Amino acid sequence: MSDDPGLMVWLGVKMPDLIAGFAGGVLNALALKRSDPWSIIGSVIAGGLMSNYLGESFAHYVGTTQLTSGFLVGMGGMGLCQGLIAAVAKWNPFQPNRTNDANRT
Repeated sequence: MSDDPGLMVWLGVKMPDLIAGFAGGVLNALALKRSDPWSIIGSVIAGGLMSNYLGESFAHYVGTTQLTSGFLVGMGGMGLCQGLIAAVAKWNPFQPNRTNDANRT
């Protein structure tokens, strides 16, 4: 065995958070009655990834344990992904600012 921490540690993957997010994604798929296999897989993967990377921040913000927060973030993972995609689609950093002092009353 080597002292190398491995790819999972290098990527920042924390197994307890990932499993909590997967569980939240499964519950999300069951609660929303998803029947398409790709929707179920997407819900579980999105829940796991969102939980892994946002669970700790959410735990500090809400004041719950990290695993509880991971589960909650995992449940809302697909909704968070859809919201982020919609926000990025609307965002245009190169659009000129439409408000100026001449238009103010």
